[in-house]
Amino acid sequence: MSQILNIKKNYFYYFLYFYSICGIFLSLNVGITHDEYHNFFVGEANKKKILDIFFSTNYQLKPLEGLNLHYGSGFHLLSLPIDYILNLFFTLKHVSIESQSILIKHPSVFIFFALSGIYFRKIIFIITSNKDYSSLCTVLYLIYPYLLGHSFFNIKDIPFLSVWLICTYYIIIIAKSFYKEKKIKNKYFIILGILSAYLLSIRITGILIFIEYLIFFILTINISKFDYFVFFKLFYKKIILFFLLTLSLFYFFSPSYWSNPLEVINGIIMMSQHLQTVCTVTLGECMKAQNLPSSYLPIWLFFKLPILILFGLFYLILNEKSFFSPSLNGIIITSTLSSTLLIILLLILFNVNLYDEIRQVMFLIPLIFIISMASIFILPKKISYSFIGVFIIFFIFQNIKIYPYNYVWLNNLTHFTQVNNKFELDYWGVSSKKIANFFNKKNIKSNECIISNRNRGIKDFIQNKDNCFLPFQDLHKKKARPFYVALMERGINKGLPNNCKNIHNEKININFSKESLIMARVFKCD
Repeated sequence: MSQILNIKKNYFYYFLYFYSICGIFLSLNVGITHDEYHNFFVGEANKKKILDIFFSTNYQLKPLEGLNLHYGSGFHLLSLPIDYILNLFFTLKHVSIESQSILIKHPSVFIFFALSGIYFRKIIFIITSNKDYSSLCTVLYLIYPYLLGHSFFNIKDIPFLSVWLICTYYIIIIAKSFYKEKKIKNKYFIILGILSAYLLSIRITGILIFIEYLIFFILTINISKFDYFVFFKLFYKKIILFFLLTLSLFYFFSPSYWSNPLEVINGIIMMSQHLQTVCTVTLGECMKAQNLPSSYLPIWLFFKLPILILFGLFYLILNEKSFFSPSLNGIIITSTLSSTLLIILLLILFNVNLYDEIRQVMFLIPLIFIISMASIFILPKKISYSFIGVFIIFFIFQNIKIYPYNYVWLNNLTHFTQVNNKFELDYWGVSSKKIANFFNKKNIKSNECIISNRNRGIKDFIQNKDNCFLPFQDLHKKKARPFYVALMERGINKGLPNNCKNIHNEKININFSKESLIMARVFKCD
């Protein structure tokens, strides 16, 4: 008990407790974004199929009819007990019954992210053997606005990122065990197999983590100066156990592949060339998902990563001999960096369809943070701690100021480029709740219709359920005036009918810039 109450030793866990409580409430006050509905329906279909087969229920559901067969639903299965507990505390009667089931998943997403912080801290501690520094780095990671913003609602990328990071921790533990003792406990292979299967069940692109495993495997054996044949002779049973466990549990978590297990191959191909016709505004150019230039990922990483992290990567290059040595840290840092660079390179070489800035490679950001934090650690203590402390204070200020648009955050280098019309902004449609609140305050008449490219997102939070909504395709059709037009996501600059007046702009400012970033616009057409 005395150790638990020792604030000096346990301040990180006090922070994590307070952080988690605040995050759960904040996540419930973010709007329902456009991608959540389809993802939720896939999860529901797969959940009911599992219940029908293993628990003799009778939903008689045609699973995934009309939905994307290859969307993973692992997150929804594991979040069920969390959803049940949260429903005891939150009623969410201000949204529809269907939307309540989606909104209540936001805290589960945040809990995944908070959990990833614990493993992030463990990895930094293995590298530095310094608890204070590990805790400080983890606080920076957890309040980084871009990831924090996604943790409030992103039901696919954040759980995927979190499980990837936990898998990375256990492959490090395996490498550490072999490097120091030439032994690996069965439980580590079992845990890694379970986690790898679950990662694949969230997104089939989790197959990329085997690149990381392979690089760790090769470097660990080489640096340990061990014979490959002897290694396989010692551990082949455990390796086979790992693959069998991964494969069997992946299929258990993925009912959409039960009728044809080989369909998973098509899933990998299809998701790498995901049919998406949108373009992402990148340095002023609208880069199409199906025809991306090789500069797309480097540009977004350069402007999304904190300057401190970019500095750490640059400092790593200047002091490469300190990190790429034949040691445990050499294995961890070299493997992590090589995996990150190789995955990025493969995505570019195979021209994989990417969009919405770097959300598809978000799982690489914790790895980049780890590499950079390890680099900064070798600076004098006063300098490294001061740098991290300044950025923590800056991030706290930014998170409060731009909520709920935290995920829109870009680093200070945008002062040289500007942001409006240069970078994609509220592509998830978080602004839909803010626009609904605007209409609620305005108390418009039921016959004054609203036309929007996010009608569903506005309806979720509109108080007058009798309000008239028209599809966005009706924008240029003749209709009775007055009516309102709400433009958000990628459509804030779309053409309007004549005699429409801009009555509201949803705006934020980031990084002490005077430039107002417009998330959404509302017009009244008299």
